[in-house]
Parts: sequence; C-alpha cells; structure tokens
Amino acid sequence: MLFFSAALVTVAVVAAYDIDCKWKSNISDIEDVAHHKYQVLEECLFYKLTSEADRMQDKSNALMMLPPTVAAGETLEVQVLDGSITEMWMNEVFKEMNINGFLKLSWKDRRLRWNPEEWKTENLRLKSMGRLWSPDINSDKLQTGAQSTDFVNYHDIQSNYNGNVTARLEFRMKAQCSIDYTEYPNDRKHCCFNLQSTLYKRYVKFIMEHGDGHEMLDTKNIRTNWHVDPTWTWIMKLNQDNDNRAERLEVCVGVVRKSSTLAVELTLPVLISALILLLAPFFGKFHQQIYVKMFALLLQFMSFQFLSEKTPQLGFGDNIPKIYIFYAFTVGMTVLSLIATVMISAMSRVKRKVPPAHRYTLLASLLNANLCCGSEEEPTTDGTSSKMSQDATSDWLQIHSALNNLSSILLIFIYIIGAIVIAF
Repeated sequence: MLFFSAALVTVAVVAAYDIDCKWKSNISDIEDVAHHKYQVLEECLFYKLTSEADRMQDKSNALMMLPPTVAAGETLEVQVLDGSITEMWMNEVFKEMNINGFLKLSWKDRRLRWNPEEWKTENLRLKSMGRLWSPDINSDKLQTGAQSTDFVNYHDIQSNYNGNVTARLEFRMKAQCSIDYTEYPNDRKHCCFNLQSTLYKRYVKFIMEHGDGHEMLDTKNIRTNWHVDPTWTWIMKLNQDNDNRAERLEVCVGVVRKSSTLAVELTLPVLISALILLLAPFFGKFHQQIYVKMFALLLQFMSFQFLSEKTPQLGFGDNIPKIYIFYAFTVGMTVLSLIATVMISAMSRVKRKVPPAHRYTLLASLLNANLCCGSEEEPTTDGTSSKMSQDATSDWLQIHSALNNLSSILLIFIYIIGAIVIAF
C-alpha cells in the first residue's frame, strides 16, 4: 500500500512538471522569461536529466549518488582552471597558517546533456551541491583530529548543455609552514596544504589549466600584513604519498613579513653602537678610547636584550638570523678592540730606560703622522730623570700609539668586511 501511494505521488509530480514545462515551446528569447518562470524551467530540465540518469545507470538518484562514468577503468579528469587566496593569518607559536580561498574546477558529466534548442537555455545552475555528484576533494588531514579546523565545500555549480560542469571549491585550511628566520625580522614562511580525493583516489585525475602552477593562484586581493612572494606560491599536481597512481593537489603560499618598524627597532641601536666602535680610535688618548668602547659595549648589550624580547616563543629552530650573527660579531669585535686598547695602554705606562731600535721609532713616527687616529701626549718629567730615560719613555710611547692605531685600523677593516659578508 505504501509503495502504491509513493508511486501515485511520483506520477503526480511528473505530470505537474510536464504541465509546467509545456510553455517552453512558445519561448523565442530566454531573456524575456520572468525570473520565477526561468527557475521553473531549470527545475523541469533537472528533473528530466535526473530521470534519464536513473534509467542509464539503473539506480534511483544516480545523478546525486554515482560518478558520471560507468565503464570499468574509466577515470574522471578534473580540470583546475585557477585559484585565489582571499585571507590568511599566522599562528607563529605552532608554525601554522590559516588560509581562506577557492579553486575553480571543471569536469565532464555525460548525464548533463540536453538540446538547447528544445530547452531554450545553454546553462543549468544547481542550487545545491547535494543534487549532483561531485568529486570528493578534501584536505589530506580529513581523517585526523585536524578535520575540525579544515573546511571544503562546493559553490556556484553549473553545467552547460554539453555536460561541462564548473564549480568553485571554497576552502579554509590550516597549512603547515617551514620558516626561514635567516632574514629576521623579514623572515620567510612557506606554507603548504594538500587537497585530494579519499573515496575515489585513482578515479579522480587532475588536469592543470596552466602548466606553470605559479600563474594559477591569484593573491592580489588578499588581506594580510604579509608580503606574498609569487615565486614561492603555486598549485601543483603530485602523487599521493601512499599510492603512486593516486593524485593530489599541493597548494603553497610563500610570504615575507612586512614589518619595517620592527626592523628599525632592532637594527638602529646596534648600528649606532657599531658606528661608535668605528669612531672610537679617533677620540684621542687611550683612556678616552677605552671609555668610548665600554659605552659602545654597554649599548650593544642593551640592544641585544631588547632583541631577545622580540624572539619568537619557541626560538628560531635550526636557523640563526643574520641580525643575531651581526650582533654577536659586533660585540666580539668591540671586546677585541677594547682588550687591545687596554693592553696597549697598560704597556705604555711601564717606564722603560732602554730605548727601542731606531728603525722602530722612525716607523712608529711615520705611522702616527699618517694614520688619522689618536695620539698620546709625551710624558712630563720632574727634572730629576735622566735624558736617556726621558727619551726612552717618549720613544716607547710613540711605538705603543702606533700599535694601537694599527690594531684599530685592522679591526675596522675586519669589521667592515665581516659586516658585508653577513649582510650578503
């Protein structure tokens, strides 16, 4: 009895659709049809296609439940037309990036074919994705605990009279990132996620509209505080990890931090201290140079403390940022310069009665006269010292001053060359 009632309802619905669609033969221009009547026409066409698909595949609701191919060994070619990233934001603690966007896909469904002259329309819009079978393209993390955060859904599904189906696959993904902190604070992040079929692994084959996947992902309308690097952004077709005959789509986004204020905050103090270090030899006497270098060292330690506060919570991993290397190199050169000046200053205070070799004295005088660095005043005497002692002290002071000038010039050249190597 229940079956008989359902059959009567089905016959009544079919009759109703046949009645509603008879007027289509009187249409000359589909543009003149009212909006609500066009929707009725689409529903009538979809019902016709559904009935034909049920007879073709010998199963009810075949258009909704079964893939379009029927022969064994056939595959479905899903064409990736293009894609777009609309939003992204970064979780730097867990090294994950949340990405919102969509892919435009197309595939062939032979069941969605009709005569456009009879039905007066070349396109059919499907108002619900549940009314048509579509490739089960999902995140590769769908079977894990991460499925609560990943989201994939079809929108704007429509077909033309040849059976070409187009749809927009919208996604919200949590991508895993590899981070390169070498240029910190302008660090680079490369984040990727995969889309693949789970139920039809070997059945779904991806065809890329453009051979170069770099041209297929649009990031112009993205809203983010990161700079998107197009050379590290792509859609690529790869094989699934556990099955070489199954394919997957890898979507990758490369970004570089845009934070000029943070870069200035971190680099300006150490650049000032480095400038003080370079100018220290020109401040005059030994004790003045020592004070200047100690001040530069203090400023560098304060700057390093500020840099440490800006370090990510979990550190930099295997990468050592260039700015850290530059800080350490600057501190090391400052310490070496300070030690050299302190030792030379200490040696210059030792009273010597034996004068140095005359050629060393001439060389020291020549260096001190041509090097634009600091010089020491000759020691004063109380009138009781011998002339030899006075001359020896003055000569040794010239030599010590020349040694300090040479060491300062050498350290300056080493520092400049080292800074250039670190920067490039």
